[in-house]
Amino acid sequence: MRSSWLPALLVGGALLVSLTACSDSSDVGLGVGSGLQGGNPSTLDVTPDVRDTTVAPITGIRRDSAQGRPPAQSQNQSAWRFLVGSVDDPTPGTGEVTANGYLDFAGRDDLPEDLQNASPDALTAELRLTTDYLHGSSSGTMDVEVYDLTSEADMDSARATASFDAAPSPVSVNGAQINPSDSLVTIQLKASWITGNIGTLLRTGSDFEEAFSGFKIVAPNSEAVVGFSSSTAALRLRTVSSSNDTTTADYPSLKTFTHIERTGAGDPPPGYRLMQGGVGKGLAMEWAFRDSPLDTLESAPLNQANIFVPNDTSALETSSDFERPQPQGYRIIATRSSGAPSCSAFRSAVLSVANEACVLPLDPDAAPRAALVQDNVARPTFQQSLQRVRDDQSPVFTTFRVHIADRESTDINEAATFRPGLPTTLPVLVPVDGTEPGPPRATLTVTPL
Repeated sequence: MRSSWLPALLVGGALLVSLTACSDSSDVGLGVGSGLQGGNPSTLDVTPDVRDTTVAPITGIRRDSAQGRPPAQSQNQSAWRFLVGSVDDPTPGTGEVTANGYLDFAGRDDLPEDLQNASPDALTAELRLTTDYLHGSSSGTMDVEVYDLTSEADMDSARATASFDAAPSPVSVNGAQINPSDSLVTIQLKASWITGNIGTLLRTGSDFEEAFSGFKIVAPNSEAVVGFSSSTAALRLRTVSSSNDTTTADYPSLKTFTHIERTGAGDPPPGYRLMQGGVGKGLAMEWAFRDSPLDTLESAPLNQANIFVPNDTSALETSSDFERPQPQGYRIIATRSSGAPSCSAFRSAVLSVANEACVLPLDPDAAPRAALVQDNVARPTFQQSLQRVRDDQSPVFTTFRVHIADRESTDINEAATFRPGLPTTLPVLVPVDGTEPGPPRATLTVTPL
């Protein structure tokens, strides 16, 4: 069977029409479904108009104040992360990306008596962070600094361009460092910070949350961006008794956020367009239904369809000590035309309150090599679009925006649910202008009349 990742050649982004009869579903390309109708089916790869688009992604989240557990309606928040550091990816066009992390904690139900009765100078405090992402140099250590936020920060659903005010002096110990390759890192806080905040630290529940504003974490002069799990981040308070017994209490994470900036970005390699996480750089695609070849299909039965946006993983430059994970998923957001069928008609999740944008379910097995909308969604989208255009209406969707989500996409066989993409700084190179494995396209199989 032909590989679903080796499409028919496209020269200059032009249409390719295969007039070979398809008796085997492997001949229709790109892994679309089976069940061809009669006749002599033809496969068409139709390329859209593609342009760059930038939408700052959501990088903030609030967790349930009850011991930092994710709310029941959003269990996927347990996989959330925040980013710290800077990376200058060798891939042309990416520039230098800098991420600052923000972190706030939930109050505890109670504190051990030994901690309540300990004097401030008998206490130590540290941030305990679990690493789950590394983009950049994997060698050496990173300097880190922690700053107090000056007021309560509304991190929930905040976008990467937001920022929150912090005090001018770090509260972490001088020379604090972490090893980004470690699974668990700790950042010690100054004794003076404990003394100045002892009244807040001894509070519990919502009293603590109202009095404590959180931290900003930066990694000056770093050569990597490190991601920390939001669900396992903790502020640990510790004391050691005269008998060397250690008592600890962890304040679990409540809110996290990542502010991301990019500088010095140039052009991507020739023959490619760049998508980049964190800064929200993606692609916008539009199909010309009133132009050839779509305007020539008339009422020919549409047997199969998919939408395919490739990622040329082999084109990314790297070195032996440079870490760059592959994105685990993508998102395609389609802008709905006025009067078009609802998102649910295409098994898609509603993104906007006015039902103006739909999050299309993607095949999770296609990542990282591609964002793939399979036949179950792509075929009715094109069928109804062709019919609407014949009736002098707009197609179902005017624009398809593609972004890196870095989490498994919603399975085509499941009900579509909207999940924000995990914060990331990863680049993706999408071929254009005939570069293999071919440009973004819709693959349509029709039976000529």
